[in-house]
Amino acid sequence: MEKQTLAQLEAALDAVSRDLAPRVEELARKSTQGSLTPEEHKEYAEVVRLNDMLSVLKLEAEDFWAMRAAS
Repeated sequence: MEKQTLAQLEAALDAVSRDLAPRVEELARKSTQGSLTPEEHKEYAEVVRLNDMLSVLKLEAEDFWAMRAAS
């Protein structure tokens, strides 16, 4: 994976995050209020799961480039 590819991936993820932000904020608010429908609960759980997975992947990519730069 080239650094350019990683930068493109990060840009795409940022764009998706911006597009999804209003919906995620709405789901978070409704979750706090305890007013999520069963479908919204599934949607919110999936968003949280995907966010966790993307965070881990980003950290792994950063570690990869740090190790590669050190060698």
